[in-house]
Amino acid sequence: MDKNKNFTIITKKKRRILKDMLPLNKPLAVFIEPTNFCNFRCTPCAHGQEKNRNDLKPFRHIDMDLYKKMIYELRDWEGEKLSLLRLTALGEPLLHPDICNMIKIAKDADVAEKLDLFSNGSLLTEEICEKFVEYGLDAIRFSIYSVLDERHKEVTRNDVDIEKIRDNIARLRKIRDSKGATKPYIFVKMFDTYSSENDKFIDMYKDIADEVGFEKVHDATKYNDSDLIGSYYKNPEDAKRTRDEFEKSLNNLKACSRPFMALVICSGGDVVMCTHDAPRATKIGNANEKSLKEIWNSKELFEFRKMHLTGNKHVNILCKNCEWFRLFPEEDSVDGFPVEELKPKEL
Repeated sequence: MDKNKNFTIITKKKRRILKDMLPLNKPLAVFIEPTNFCNFRCTPCAHGQEKNRNDLKPFRHIDMDLYKKMIYELRDWEGEKLSLLRLTALGEPLLHPDICNMIKIAKDADVAEKLDLFSNGSLLTEEICEKFVEYGLDAIRFSIYSVLDERHKEVTRNDVDIEKIRDNIARLRKIRDSKGATKPYIFVKMFDTYSSENDKFIDMYKDIADEVGFEKVHDATKYNDSDLIGSYYKNPEDAKRTRDEFEKSLNNLKACSRPFMALVICSGGDVVMCTHDAPRATKIGNANEKSLKEIWNSKELFEFRKMHLTGNKHVNILCKNCEWFRLFPEEDSVDGFPVEELKPKEL
């Protein structure tokens, strides 16, 4: 385990100044949602908050014909390959029966420098481990919600044993190493508990993961009154500490850079601008109806970008109260970029 590494290093190039690259011919990153089903109901997640969960409906796996269509569109799209293809959004990817084949299709098409996914680790079988290694998945991030049995059940509302999750991840590491492979890179993270549980987490995973880390709970877009931080921390002081730390970590950004550099495709084909968009309020098109290239160069995306650059994000229900984008590095700032330079030639 190397504590000095950072998961972003293995999923991104050396960071460039985004404004120097605009307008982009194609996205730097694409997020494809294999499924919006999840077997956990974690309290600090859309699946764990009833009103948010209703926004996720209808629940479905992505159609494989649609998935192949998008991968081949990315393959044939002129310009540099993607920096990142992530097969994760608002569901547990391993619930999709063809998740391994999805990885193989994307790797064979060579559409991205890095291909990764996020998982809760509970469904990681030996067969899946073997295929992840064989097909060349570059990295996987495992989200651990507690290393205390009762607390884990309380947060996830699932009875899976924490030792089973650890054993699943350990098996992936064993299979990978036994084949002399270095991929997938294994990153295991847990929410910061501000307690001795953090030390137990490190002890539990330090010999399994390539990297371990802690994440802060945040209220993401705050598009409704769900209190994700308060739902996770029992101690009000811990919740306050998290909110204070979140505020201190925000950069002085006014516009979200995600619409200028990435596309997010939901399991039903809707193309949105945010991986936290349960209600699909940032929808700009549908991949069943148009190509990704057409959507990237569309009037709808131009107008969405314009909304952010002109200080009007408040008109969108998801963007209105969001400060999550201010966690992005200042190198990704698009503030002040001339709107007209983004206008597609067809408009």
